[in-house]
Amino acid sequence: MEAERPLWVRLEGQPRLSARDLRDADVPSDPGVYAWYRRGRAVYVGKADDLRARVWGNHLGQGRSVGTSAFRRNVAEHLGFGTSADIKAKRIKLTADQLASLRAWVLACCVAWVVCRSKAEAVRLEARLKAEWMPPLTKR
Repeated sequence: MEAERPLWVRLEGQPRLSARDLRDADVPSDPGVYAWYRRGRAVYVGKADDLRARVWGNHLGQGRSVGTSAFRRNVAEHLGFGTSADIKAKRIKLTADQLASLRAWVLACCVAWVVCRSKAEAVRLEARLKAEWMPPLTKR
């Protein structure tokens, strides 16, 4: 009997769409799990009650606030703009130049997702994925 494939292989096998070319209509409004990739490697995994709202609205948002996107906060931390916690708590406010750098970094990524039947299934899949596969910008 063949060993069961790791869950992350299911996500890795999904088509990757360039963030720069992505349109809101490209992203389903179903619950699911998604991963962001940079230079071909997964950098972040998360779950969404509504993939379009999360991926398009929160993560690709162009506003000054990054409080609703753990991915964007973690990228800002990765870029040296402050800790994700300080940014979320609004102890650090990103400058226009920092926001532009953050946006450019995200737009250089690709994203893929797996649609789930329910929000509960997305939560379970994300938890199982994180147990076996933690991309560098994902936090527990």
